Parts: sequence; C-alpha cells; structure tokens
Amino acid sequence: MAEYRFNVAPDIAEIPRLLDWAEKRCGERGVAGETAFKLGLALEEAVANVINHAFAGVPTPHRIAVKLTVEDDRVAAEIIDNGRPFDPTAAPEPDCASPLESRDVGGLGIHLIRRMTDRVEYRRSGNENRLRLVKKHG
Repeated sequence: MAEYRFNVAPDIAEIPRLLDWAEKRCGERGVAGETAFKLGLALEEAVANVINHAFAGVPTPHRIAVKLTVEDDRVAAEIIDNGRPFDPTAAPEPDCASPLESRDVGGLGIHLIRRMTDRVEYRRSGNENRLRLVKKHG
C-alpha cells in the first residue's frame, strides 16, 4: 500500500495540477487506463464542488487536501476540506428522464461521481468534510 497527500489551493486553476499529481502517483503504482481516468473525473468533480460551494460564509483560511491510497486491488482518493458540512451521499439521484428544461439545476456532478467510482463515503470529523472515493482495479 502507498499513501500520498496533496494540498490544493481553493482555486479552480489548481485542479489540473491536482489531476497531474494523481495520475502520476497512480501510474507509479501500476494504476492506469480506465481506472485512473474514472477516478480522475470523480476527483475533479468533487474538488470543483468543494471550491465552488463549500466555503461560502466560512472564515478563512480555506483548506483542501487530497489523500491518495493505492492498494493491490483498489485506489482511494479522500478529499478533506474545512468547508460547510455537506454529505453528497445523501443527495437524491437526479431526474434524468424529464426534459432538460423541466429539471432542477444541479445534482449531475454527484451523479457523475457515483457512476465513476465503486464506492463513495462521507463523514464529518470535527470541522472537516471527508469524502472518500474508491475505485477497484487489477
């Protein structure tokens, strides 16, 4: 098992740097292709949601960290932030059957995260959100 940590500035411009880092760490441990791609998409969406929504009304400093754990059969990314509490695992599934113009705005990012990973876990610990995304490989 290998563990890595990356601190992310709360700025959308930081996401490409984060994704490059995650791809390199996964590649070093033999995780590539579809697994790395899907985990990257889910990680990008989750961190963008934190940057865009978690810090409204929360005093600075705003912190985001990603902990990446690569095991023989799975890779997990845990996004840790000190934003407002939000449990994406409790969000309802979006209405994908209705026409676009009659749907509520939002919810598709969480839907994407769920579809790209094998497991999504959330917990609030102290003043931190901890969102864990797990993708099986091998």
